[in-house]
Amino acid sequence: MTTNPQHDPPEPIPAADSGEDDVEQLWEEIGAGHRLVAPPPDLPPPLTVTAPLLLQVEQLSWESLEHLIVALAREVEGAVRSRLYGRNGQKQHGIDVVGYFDDGSLTVYQAKRWRSFTADALSDAVRMYVEGTRPFDATRFVLVTTAYAGDTAVEDRLHQLRKDYHPLDIELWGRQQLSDLLFPQRALVDRFFGRATAEGFCADGPDPVTQHTHTVVGLPIRDFTDPFALEVHRVIEVESRDPGDRLPPLPAYISREHDRRVGQLVARVTAGQSALAVLVGDSSTGKTRACWEAIQALPGDWRLWYPIAPSPAEALLNGVLSVGPRTVVWLDEIEPYLASPQLGEQVAAALRELLKDPTRGPVVVLGTAWPEHWERLTLPPASGAPDGHREARMLLAGHSVLVPRSFDEPALLAARRAAHEDRRLAEALHRVGDGRIVQYLSAAFALMERYTTAPAPAQAVIHAAMDARRIGCSGALPRTLLELAAVGYLTDDEWSALREGWFDQTLSALQQPCRGATSPLGLVLPRPGQAVHAEPHFRLADYLDHHGRSSRAAGPAAASLWSALPEHAAMNDLVGLAWEARNRGLFRYSFQLHLRADAAGIEGTAWLAGDLMERAEQHQEALRWYQRAVESRDEDAYANLVELSEAFGQTDEVVEQLTRLAEANDELALSWVVELTADSRSTGETIFWLGGLADRGDAAAAREAGEMLQQNGRLAEALEFYRRAALSGDALAIRQSVGMVWNTDGADRALAWLNELAQGGTTDLMVTANTLAQAGRSAEALSAFKRAADTGHDMAFGVGAELAVKCEGLEQAATWLEPFATAGRPFASAAYLDILLKAERSDDALRWCLEPDRRVDMAVLHTAAELLVASRREDEALRWLGSLAEQGHAFALWRMAGLSEQLGRVDEAVSHAKKLAKQGHTSALHLTAFLTARQAKGEEAVSWYRKAILAGEPFAIAEMVDLLKELGRHDEGDRLRKYGLEADGQIAGGAG
Repeated sequence: MTTNPQHDPPEPIPAADSGEDDVEQLWEEIGAGHRLVAPPPDLPPPLTVTAPLLLQVEQLSWESLEHLIVALAREVEGAVRSRLYGRNGQKQHGIDVVGYFDDGSLTVYQAKRWRSFTADALSDAVRMYVEGTRPFDATRFVLVTTAYAGDTAVEDRLHQLRKDYHPLDIELWGRQQLSDLLFPQRALVDRFFGRATAEGFCADGPDPVTQHTHTVVGLPIRDFTDPFALEVHRVIEVESRDPGDRLPPLPAYISREHDRRVGQLVARVTAGQSALAVLVGDSSTGKTRACWEAIQALPGDWRLWYPIAPSPAEALLNGVLSVGPRTVVWLDEIEPYLASPQLGEQVAAALRELLKDPTRGPVVVLGTAWPEHWERLTLPPASGAPDGHREARMLLAGHSVLVPRSFDEPALLAARRAAHEDRRLAEALHRVGDGRIVQYLSAAFALMERYTTAPAPAQAVIHAAMDARRIGCSGALPRTLLELAAVGYLTDDEWSALREGWFDQTLSALQQPCRGATSPLGLVLPRPGQAVHAEPHFRLADYLDHHGRSSRAAGPAAASLWSALPEHAAMNDLVGLAWEARNRGLFRYSFQLHLRADAAGIEGTAWLAGDLMERAEQHQEALRWYQRAVESRDEDAYANLVELSEAFGQTDEVVEQLTRLAEANDELALSWVVELTADSRSTGETIFWLGGLADRGDAAAAREAGEMLQQNGRLAEALEFYRRAALSGDALAIRQSVGMVWNTDGADRALAWLNELAQGGTTDLMVTANTLAQAGRSAEALSAFKRAADTGHDMAFGVGAELAVKCEGLEQAATWLEPFATAGRPFASAAYLDILLKAERSDDALRWCLEPDRRVDMAVLHTAAELLVASRREDEALRWLGSLAEQGHAFALWRMAGLSEQLGRVDEAVSHAKKLAKQGHTSALHLTAFLTARQAKGEEAVSWYRKAILAGEPFAIAEMVDLLKELGRHDEGDRLRKYGLEADGQIAGGAG
């Protein structure tokens, strides 16, 4: 039902416990003189970060948030009239603002205060509105929170609620969405956050007050007529036969297998199904050109959006909510979007939400990636390591399209036919004997010739740019950084031979294109909307960048580069560079980069600074930085802070800090407070404190209270606290409460308890599946495990596989697991191979492991190697592992060494490792050091350890410390542990 805005809204329906007069008092017309139209009563502190991605909306007072919601409804969304529902003084229950639009529609904006926002909080709010007795009926419901609302579980629940309550349009505005809405609204940001924040946050230009939030991003695809604007590489030029003989900008396109796959995807998208494809291949193999050719098949009314400024990740997050149906999201090189230290996971989550939202489709996301970047984003972390790319892995799984380095025979035949009309193709076919046609056309070979024959100053600048890129600098490299760094890549004689103006002359020469195509260094021109740099910036040619990452991977970057980075690296790169320096043993440079980031208000290095100070035995400084890290909710810092404070008798101060954070909804701080005060507080005092926090909506406090009550035998009270925590989305409370109920009342009551939680909107598929399995209800448990596997729970494959064998037999179980294993789910691989071996199908298992395109995880690696050795094919196992090692598979390298040692062929393993080290495999440096140390070649091992550390093998640091002490060089070992290395490999001292 819609309401005509020219008439009054429907009369309110009185609540059961209030009279008509009471309910009527809840209505307030928001007219020109209403308090919510006046300026906000206060402003939050100004932002301390230049060009931030997010506004500090969480620092708005409740009154200012009320004002902001009304302003968004009236000034941004265009409501012609608005009314407030909610009595002043009841702010803890939230408010409703009803907006009336000139098309007769109503929107309800509801705001509540959540310190953290969960999927169940979203469900509760939507259900309360939809199923309650609210005094209005609307076609659109907007839930507003200042908390972060980009969690995957929240996004999945929002998607489900939209389907459940269709046609009601449900939107969620969290911190990210509010920031996106306000980004173009300079006047509003000025009013609610202050002029300093508006100048630092908002888009340039006048405030488009009348802009509607649903304006879509991108331009009509028919307007994109220049492939080079979308990063397609230019191609070589050839001499014209006569003045009128002009070739088109690009040669005729030769379609290959990957084009067929992308074409099928585009056909599905045109039919209405959103999709993602990432073309994976080396530099200059035709990835971006393939994407360009694919979009030519889309209708002209489609749009294309290429987010770039102010940075790729920020641009995507700022605009992704405005992606409309029939849009191509163009992500040439996905690495800056998804591997961004602060924003990559948010980008991945936002793209997942976009692709699965039927109301915004069809859309197609097209991206490209180098193989090493793809591996970094998609390989699961080692056991116990933090998972920094979970969202990216879930986004990308199953969406790669491999682009080969070379043309196969059918493609070469097609190219020969096309070469009759294009002399560029003819030249490439004549000059190239290995099928690398695209590389020749894009001047990659000419670039390499130019690089290898360049004079010393030009090579120094290129090497400085290569090293800056491979250690973590963004693509646009400042002129000053290159000039200061290049000095360290020249010998004394080369430096002495330079003349005044050498650097400008070198830059000018390096900007000259190779045969009319790419130049070794290109001047970066800011795009519309991008900030203009204070000095010229340059971009290294892709092919040289890619070459440098492999050819120079095993060598150290020059001290001149590391010295220049703290002052001249891009702000967005400082955190990553600080960690890169630490992992390379360059503790001094790491701390300098941290200080620069900290001075700029950039978070992410406080724990690192604490660790460096603790290593150097500067314990008070370490404590200070750990405290700063904990304030930023850095999970790695809490244990260090507690341990160090206990060692130096400063526990009371830390407990005070953690208590304050716990009372601000910090779950880790809460658990530490409970542990640290166990001896000084009575159980009753702690439960009373936790109960107070639980009453304010803190789910973790409710769970901790439940756990303490359970330990003290007060089970009924414990269960009630667990219920409160579980219904707020606390997964651990679900597991703990189910275990308690099972132990006291048995399986049936535990399952009934899970059902009660489900009726309240809280479910945990893995807990349900495991409980059903333990109760002996195998078929139901298997069904639950399969649903869990479908939704991304990798642990479902363990017990799930056992139940599949029990209920369906080995063959059917293998049939269920095989698609997951083939898609690269490592736990599925382990379960699948285990079942094949149990079915005595070892030949099938080995054949599956050795398939050419198989993703080799630990289960595949171990199974294939063991099966080959068991069948006395040791040489084949070593060759297979060696080929994987040459492709960069570190685990295969170490497994090969272990097998060689097992076979008594250690010298062979060392020789192979040294060969791979020379080829640029950094893991081989570490392995060589390890093996030579095992051979009691201590001095040689120390030399290899130095190389491994400087190449970025952080675990080599502790091993080298131990080795030095074994060799009796205790002072050096202590200095290495405390201060790391200098850039030339010498062990650092304490000064500086």
